[in-house]
Amino acid sequence: MILFGVNGLKDNKSLGNIELFIFDWDGTLNSMRLTLRINEAVRRSLGIWNKDSSIKDFRSVDFDLKKKLDSEERKNNIQTFLFEILLNFSRPKLHNDSVDLLKKLRKKNKKIALFTNGRSARIIREVKYLGIDKYFDSIISARDINILKPNPTGLKMILKSLKVKPEKAIYIGDMVDDIVTARLAHMNSCAVADGFDSYHTLKSTSPDYIFRSVEELGKAI
Repeated sequence: MILFGVNGLKDNKSLGNIELFIFDWDGTLNSMRLTLRINEAVRRSLGIWNKDSSIKDFRSVDFDLKKKLDSEERKNNIQTFLFEILLNFSRPKLHNDSVDLLKKLRKKNKKIALFTNGRSARIIREVKYLGIDKYFDSIISARDINILKPNPTGLKMILKSLKVKPEKAIYIGDMVDDIVTARLAHMNSCAVADGFDSYHTLKSTSPDYIFRSVEELGKAI
């Protein structure tokens, strides 16, 4: 099978070398159909959320993140706070084939983690409700450590705790900020375009891999 990464063609052996698969939660594994519609309505009315990142040249970004990423973190802080309220009134629902993907990764002895801006209390409650908590070696909430994406601190914590080098890990998400976060952590990035941001928007950030759905990603592993 051929993977159509936006940086060119890559064969499935390149994903086979990945030891650690880190997933975003809301919009990536958790489909969030109701909140997705609300989010899109907000984007159309205000035109301010989930735009392409202002960080255009990743090579020039150093780790003085408090200055360079402050506006991005403020945006995510407001957005996540509002969605946390909404999510308390809705049940989680996985994208199609999410469980099959996790089973396949576990069968291949891959390490699996979650890194999300959502609060850990809700995330842990939802993964237990869905019966998939057994698949994750680590779950870290950016809100709980008070350092939101695109700051890569949470990803670095996972790498350190699971003893995996950045080049052997991949971060999978549905938003521009997920791709930026992966780049700043110097790890592989993978966009899945059935969540918040569109395929066109995600492609503009040049992730290492891009898929239209979780099902498509699962077939490539």
